[in-house]
Amino acid sequence: MKRKPLMWCLAFILAFSMLAGCSGGDTSSEEGASGNSSSKEKVELSFWYGWTGPEAAALEKLIAKWNSANPDIQVKGLSQSDYQKQLTAITGGNPPDIASQFGQNVVPWGLRGAMMPLDDYIIKDGVDMKDFVPAAISTSQHDGNTYAIPIAMHVTMLFYNKDILKEAGFSGPPETISQLKEYIKALSIVENGGRLQRLGLWPGMDTYTFANAYNGSFYDEAAKQVTPDNAGVKAALELSKGIWDQYGSANLDRFSSGLGQYMSAQNPFFSGKYAMTIDGEWLPTFIKQFAPNLNYGIAPIPYDENHPDLKNPGNVTTSVFYIPKGVKHPEASWKFLKWMTEPQQMAEFTAAIGNLPTKLSALKNPAYNDVPGFKEFLEYSTSQNLRSFPATSFANEYIAEFAVQVDAILRGTVSMEEGLKKVKDKIQPLVK
Repeated sequence: MKRKPLMWCLAFILAFSMLAGCSGGDTSSEEGASGNSSSKEKVELSFWYGWTGPEAAALEKLIAKWNSANPDIQVKGLSQSDYQKQLTAITGGNPPDIASQFGQNVVPWGLRGAMMPLDDYIIKDGVDMKDFVPAAISTSQHDGNTYAIPIAMHVTMLFYNKDILKEAGFSGPPETISQLKEYIKALSIVENGGRLQRLGLWPGMDTYTFANAYNGSFYDEAAKQVTPDNAGVKAALELSKGIWDQYGSANLDRFSSGLGQYMSAQNPFFSGKYAMTIDGEWLPTFIKQFAPNLNYGIAPIPYDENHPDLKNPGNVTTSVFYIPKGVKHPEASWKFLKWMTEPQQMAEFTAAIGNLPTKLSALKNPAYNDVPGFKEFLEYSTSQNLRSFPATSFANEYIAEFAVQVDAILRGTVSMEEGLKKVKDKIQPLVK
């Protein structure tokens, strides 16, 4: 699915009110405990997924494989990336039988009754939940309930241009955050008057990833308190702010206005406008397509030298499959969902689309052997310092408001204390 997970999230808030009368509990089924297989009646399931183009083709290939082996349960796929239509279908009583979503929407949707809890099926079929990367499965769970199964996860690492680093006298990538600061300054090219020609690294870095490098936390579950002002979160913001202020908003805006499109040969990392970038496991596939001669490397996110126990930090996001509330054949839907998220199918699909698997048992599947950059990312997936944003009913609102205030903090229109207080004042009432 397209990895632009937050721009449309707030549009769902009004739609959630339509689900207020729904419960997230039992769903009636005419199939009984034995499911569709005992009756041998042919069932057709509708499967709405958010992938398009070659990614959708990879998914359809697996659907065809299922249909060939399961004549009694036939699945019909539909590329449908308008997630508002999912809610409309669910609230209207005509949902798809299986659907995909982004991990940050699972708990809000599940708590409001749009997604069926899957735990009874998981227990009945003995699904090994310990096989999932902890940070990945946590995006689908809340208060003892599992509302979805993650099929793919996304993690960022540090990409660096080997030629530019060599010209600057560096034999390898930065390992610590202190080294990262030195590299950014040395690799950036600034003309008289502050006009930028090249950046070592864009200073508006992923706060979530670097908050984990500083052992930050966005939510205190025990105290039921949002903590955007946590020391680790503030340290990550101070890192970005310090680099941002070296160049200034006006110069950074001028520089960014001349950068090329992300999915093109003019991508600023591909064209040498960025000496380093922080990006996900999908980037090597784009490099192969748009900049095949780029001499680059992939390295862990730099860690805080004061906390070497927090090496290899990362922020995990996921793409998931779920069963909507009110489906007519939940047993059949579960059978297909379970099959799709088994290690072999998971590896086939994620390798085809350049995403990471969420199951540890899938990590060594040979399907990944020819995927660019996956050796580094698969190894990184086993890090104990990967975390995900807290799975709560107010996660979307939290992330959206935090992004607004981070931009204001970087640009100096609010102080850090004021901006983080605004986040806390707006989100804390939503906890209850």
